[in-house]
Amino acid sequence: MQWIWLWIAIISLLINTLFVVKFYQDRKAYKRLTKQLNWIISGDALSKLRHSKSSSAQDLLVDEINEIIEQLSKLQVEFEEVTLQNKRMISSISHDFRTPLTSMLGYLQILQSGSHSKKEEKYLRIVEERTKALSELVEEFYRLSLLESNEYQLTIENVYPIFLIQEQIALYHAELDETFEHITVQLMEEQQSIETSSIEFNRLIGNLIKNAFTHGTNRFSVYNELSEQHLFIYIENEVENPGALEVDRLFERMYRGDETRATGSTGLGLSIAKKIADTLGYELEADLNHKRLQFKLSIPLNKIKKDKNVYH
Repeated sequence: MQWIWLWIAIISLLINTLFVVKFYQDRKAYKRLTKQLNWIISGDALSKLRHSKSSSAQDLLVDEINEIIEQLSKLQVEFEEVTLQNKRMISSISHDFRTPLTSMLGYLQILQSGSHSKKEEKYLRIVEERTKALSELVEEFYRLSLLESNEYQLTIENVYPIFLIQEQIALYHAELDETFEHITVQLMEEQQSIETSSIEFNRLIGNLIKNAFTHGTNRFSVYNELSEQHLFIYIENEVENPGALEVDRLFERMYRGDETRATGSTGLGLSIAKKIADTLGYELEADLNHKRLQFKLSIPLNKIKKDKNVYH
């Protein structure tokens, strides 16, 4: 009789052990599936889930999920192809518009060189202003579309960023002087060089300066700081209506904030500046403190971006 109870106890122990092992196997498989699903949801991976081989019901669920993943992967590839085609189309259309617009401006200048009545001169000036505005819009669409298409190679060279910034400030000196009552420029360490594209760097700084005199008022300042790993460039200006600005949206395409920002602006300048900064491996941030709008450009001194693509 004792042997019977002993065998029952042994069998019961084995069954309980199997249940415990099965429980931990299922729990481990569940954790693994949950981790993989979290990767998929976050967009880090679209690889198929692995079977646990411990539960047929669970494996059937895995098969269903894998079918959804396969369809999602196909949709993602199709979406990327359509997106690339759209970017190329916008780039091509913008490029095709540039030549006739340039010709139109040339013909307008020829017409303006002749003798006209005051009324005719007024209409010619209006046509010229509207044509220039359209030309600027097309040019910025062209730059942005080429930048996002990732089909153009950067031309990397050794440059002195402070010197380039000083050149951009000098280039827009008249506009800055007309817009701001107080202008402060404090740039040091002119001998600090970096490996970058001077063309794209100038466009980046130029867009930030143009944004300042287009939307700023009263005060404008540019200064820099240098650490062992970064060169920091700060471009600041006051704004009249800080309550109308959403700082976290400043780099969005076509964002203008309020009606005052819509005057003389395409709304693409800051978006292009942000895209160039990302492409060059920099970090561009915006901050609003009362009426002071600040753009901070962080340039790593130990990184050379030779393999990035950008427009020319």
